[in-house]
Amino acid sequence: MRSIDNSVIEKIATLSGELPEKQKQQLLDLIGSWREDVRQAPRAPYKELLNFTSKKGSHYGHAHDVSASGVFIETTAYFEVGEQVNLVLTFISAPNPVRLTGSVVRKTADGIGVHFDESSQSQVKEMDSIISKHALILRQP
Repeated sequence: MRSIDNSVIEKIATLSGELPEKQKQQLLDLIGSWREDVRQAPRAPYKELLNFTSKKGSHYGHAHDVSASGVFIETTAYFEVGEQVNLVLTFISAPNPVRLTGSVVRKTADGIGVHFDESSQSQVKEMDSIISKHALILRQP
């Protein structure tokens, strides 16, 4: 399958809001399945408890496998594909927390996959360096 342009997926997800609820959910689930195989950046091990917010309020989860383009969050909270979340990630390799916004692009029984939004690009550009340093620190004996 050819790589899918994320801006096209974002437009489709936005337009899905105009569909009846059943068709909207079917389309968002389909979009989520497209993204499962799309990796824009290498993932690094990252296991941290994190507090994040959405329109529904404050949530807790365990972050796993972060990259410059997204993160997987183990959570029992219910989210829809396309839903917006606000995250604050902390790294031992970075003096300040990294604040990001993202969209739920995948949901499983274990949690959600979040793709960082274009509006977070200034922070996302720093993520590659932060993640590389973080991985090096974790590998030290």
